[in-house]
Formats: sequence, structure tokens, C-alpha cells
Amino acid sequence: MRQRRTRRSYAERRGVVVSLYALIHLPLDEQQQLLARIATWLRPGGCFLCTTGHTAWTGTDDNWLDGGAPMWWSHTDTATYRSWMSDAGLVVDTESFVPEGSGGHTLFWTHRLSGT
Repeated sequence: MRQRRTRRSYAERRGVVVSLYALIHLPLDEQQQLLARIATWLRPGGCFLCTTGHTAWTGTDDNWLDGGAPMWWSHTDTATYRSWMSDAGLVVDTESFVPEGSGGHTLFWTHRLSGT
């Protein structure tokens, strides 16, 4: 008889999770919890690649890319994201600034600690 896989056991088998330019569009008060959940999706040693805000900012653009649609951002600073990832059991392997216009983002390469 085939065993039913639970969401958690299936998710723990993930070797890589990628989130580019997505976290910054979630409400800030949900981001730390999501980072902690993402860490549980990874098998020990699994990698997480993401972009975050570089400086703290929340705001909207009512005509984003001149398309007539609004866009919303909410992000904290690099140091806070680094702390949240560490709290989640992720080790930051590298981080780098990704320039965009007059600001930019932070690109993080992390991995889940073995045995967590």
C-alpha cells in the first residue's frame, strides 16, 4: 500500500526555493513568517535564493510602468532580512546589492542548516 505524503514531508525534499522580486510585494508583517515557512520547505543543506528590499520603504505607484494598474511595495532593510533569515535557520552564503534606478534590492543566496 502506498503511503500518503504529507505536505511537510514532500516539501522538505526541496533542494532549492527561488523568490525573485516577490517578497517585496507582500505586507511587511507577513514576510518574516513566510521566510520561516520557506526554510521548512528546504531539505537540510537546501538553497534559498531571493531578492529583498535594500532599504525600508512602503508605498504604491498608481500607474506602474504606465500600464494604468497600481503596484504596491513593502519592504524592510537588508540587515532586518538577514536577521529574519538567520532566525529561520537559514545561513546567508552571499548577499549583493542589485541596483535599480535610484535605489535597489538585495540578492541573498542562503542555505538551510543541516539537521534543522
